[in-house]
Amino acid sequence: MIAFSISIAHMTVLTRKELRSNAIYRLMIGICALDMVSQLLGFIAFSPFWIREVKPGEECYVTTTYQDAMINKYGVGLLDDTQRSSTWLGMLMAFYRVLAVMFPLSPVIGKLSRPIVVPIVVLMVLVINGLVSMAAMWNHEIKRQGKDYSCDGTQHILPESEERYLTTVPSDRKDLHNKITLVYGIIKALPSLIEPILAVMLIYQLHKASKRRKLLSKSEKSDHTTKLILFVTVSSFLLEVPNGFSHFSYSYFQNSALIRTIAYLIMCFAEIFPVVNSSSHLFVCFFMSAQYRDTVKTMLGISNNKVVFVEECKTQVTTKTASKSF
Repeated sequence: MIAFSISIAHMTVLTRKELRSNAIYRLMIGICALDMVSQLLGFIAFSPFWIREVKPGEECYVTTTYQDAMINKYGVGLLDDTQRSSTWLGMLMAFYRVLAVMFPLSPVIGKLSRPIVVPIVVLMVLVINGLVSMAAMWNHEIKRQGKDYSCDGTQHILPESEERYLTTVPSDRKDLHNKITLVYGIIKALPSLIEPILAVMLIYQLHKASKRRKLLSKSEKSDHTTKLILFVTVSSFLLEVPNGFSHFSYSYFQNSALIRTIAYLIMCFAEIFPVVNSSSHLFVCFFMSAQYRDTVKTMLGISNNKVVFVEECKTQVTTKTASKSF
């Protein structure tokens, strides 16, 4: 919930008029909104035992209540959709920046900068990634279980009155599910593999543009934007590449228990990356964006007065007098 509080503060700054007029910051509003939904869903799906319905003696059960089974099937799928959509928006932000530097006078850039474009892009990304998540979760079924394990490793039969469930993939669908998960892992890692290419292109185009303009202030502003894009690139790489390839490895290496175990552990460990990544956006924007920093100062009532040095310029006027002889 600490990360959610940080995201609320970040969203409060991004939605100010000074920032939301910029297409880059509008995309960041979409990223922040998806991060907030992901943080709430992550808290619900992976909450500690004191939030779940856990009775004494059930601490080591592999089965869950029906409510938790529904969360595992649909809540985790929606969580995956919002996390991946946030990464795709980061990639599109880098792509837009590359186009804006390469073709600054193009009318297409002007059309892409319209306020209506970003909500449409966010909706399209959510729908496309939602279809991918649905395909990955489609083969899962919630089945009632009659047995479970105690903490000492012994298996026992559950009472008839105790309803426990497990989300599993039927044996006749496992081959199809493994193929879908393999493709799903590639799609999950794809944006993070494209972003480094976009970052290199952006640096190259900014270098060319600074040579053409020969304006130090323009170059400095672009450098800060480049650092911001590079941070999004690196964080997205750490966010999705390990998780994506762990899904790929888990499905591809069917006969290797060691690789599948390592891949599963990476999947579990990688769930912390989105929280750390989204929590850092506020601080990165504050230190790398002068416009963001000035907006925060204005909200806090801190003066942004700038000192302007004025030098007096004296003009000497010479009057010539002509004399006439009579």
